Amino acid sequence: MFKNSYYKIKSEVGNDTVLFYSTRSGETMALESHTALLYENENYDDLPENVFSKLLASDLIVPKEENELDEVILENKTSIAESRTLYQVIQPTANCQLGCGYCGQNHTKALLNNEQMDAIVERVKFKLERENNFDALEIGWFGAEPLMALSNIKALTPRLKALADKHNLRYSSKMVTNGLSLKLNVFLDLVKNYHLSFFEITLDGTEEYHDKRRFLKSGEKSYRIILDNLIDIFNYEGFSELNTTVNIRCNVDQTNHDSVTLLIDELNSLGIHKKLSNFYVAPIHSWGNDAHLMSLEIANFADKEIDWVMYSLKKEFNTPVVPSRKKQTCMAIDPKAELIDAYGNIYNCTEISYVPAYDKSGYILGNLNRTDPSNLLQERPFVDWNDLIRENKSNSPCHTCKILPICGGACPKTWKEGIFSCPSFKFNMEDRIALSYIIAQKGSEVLSAF
Repeated sequence: MFKNSYYKIKSEVGNDTVLFYSTRSGETMALESHTALLYENENYDDLPENVFSKLLASDLIVPKEENELDEVILENKTSIAESRTLYQVIQPTANCQLGCGYCGQNHTKALLNNEQMDAIVERVKFKLERENNFDALEIGWFGAEPLMALSNIKALTPRLKALADKHNLRYSSKMVTNGLSLKLNVFLDLVKNYHLSFFEITLDGTEEYHDKRRFLKSGEKSYRIILDNLIDIFNYEGFSELNTTVNIRCNVDQTNHDSVTLLIDELNSLGIHKKLSNFYVAPIHSWGNDAHLMSLEIANFADKEIDWVMYSLKKEFNTPVVPSRKKQTCMAIDPKAELIDAYGNIYNCTEISYVPAYDKSGYILGNLNRTDPSNLLQERPFVDWNDLIRENKSNSPCHTCKILPICGGACPKTWKEGIFSCPSFKFNMEDRIALSYIIAQKGSEVLSAF
């Protein structure tokens, strides 16, 4: 016996075609209206056998006795438990050149010292030797601004890479940077000699808008410096052979949303879009402050976002349209993942360190100076996130939400704080599904009509 999956989204595209997207499998089925009606009414005996089989394989039809929420949660927990990647985030400094108004961090000149770097290596070493079942070590360089501690990155990387090599693990690292210090020579050195393969840089619109938001603490502008660095990097003759991912993020609120299409135009005119791995727009969120109060209302943002997605595709950007299955919402629910900041504090979240509002929140798991490498700090917030969702104790609507499989529950911390955290795609999924289908059927050229 079978039933229609709860985790589906319907979208109509005209021409007697109805789309059903499974958030469990990430697959879309296109059905004629008559067939769609049979499916919606669960008249399975009247469905063509091949259609029924595809609906079943796509998780749009599931066994009648199946508790789908339990299955989704089980898949999430199994994915985390069976992950063979050790993820370690390092904030080598608490310093940053920028004074962004929406940033909740308190920046200082603190740097990891030699003893702390030794302790990081020993901590990673203990984990690798204790578990003995990892196949990858991934390092995330995060800020403040990590490139203000470039010497620390260069000192730690060979030691971490040596640990990975000793245990026959794949080694990779990524960096979130403001891009000010990412000169071509620095970029090439990091990629070729220090195993960086992923960079994310922020541009909050075009120069006029960006420089009102992301300016240096000295008051100087930053946009032109960052953009010139990106131009040099993307124009490097051997860029494509480097196999490096470079993303651009655009943070948006009520003051700069009009600049998104202008930025898309500028990046397109420079030819950057052809080598850019991804360009995406994100609403300003709370960082232990009230920055989220300046964000666009989420439904309004979602309406604009689908226009930005279409416009970027029209301008030949590599823009993903439909989200895929997400079994781990963030590092906080991975019991093995940690972040270590420049003071030696250990966390399991990237949104807490250096933020004064969280100084007495209890989020600090430990400190390198007082925590033995063998102490895995298993008492940590949010690792039970999936169980809280299943038990409807997460302070969120995730328990009954149809997009849970492609969202994972968003941000556990902000839900705990009582801040609405649903992703914008929850409010434009029907449009995304239709857009993806139309492009697949007719090619991206169809966007020229919009």
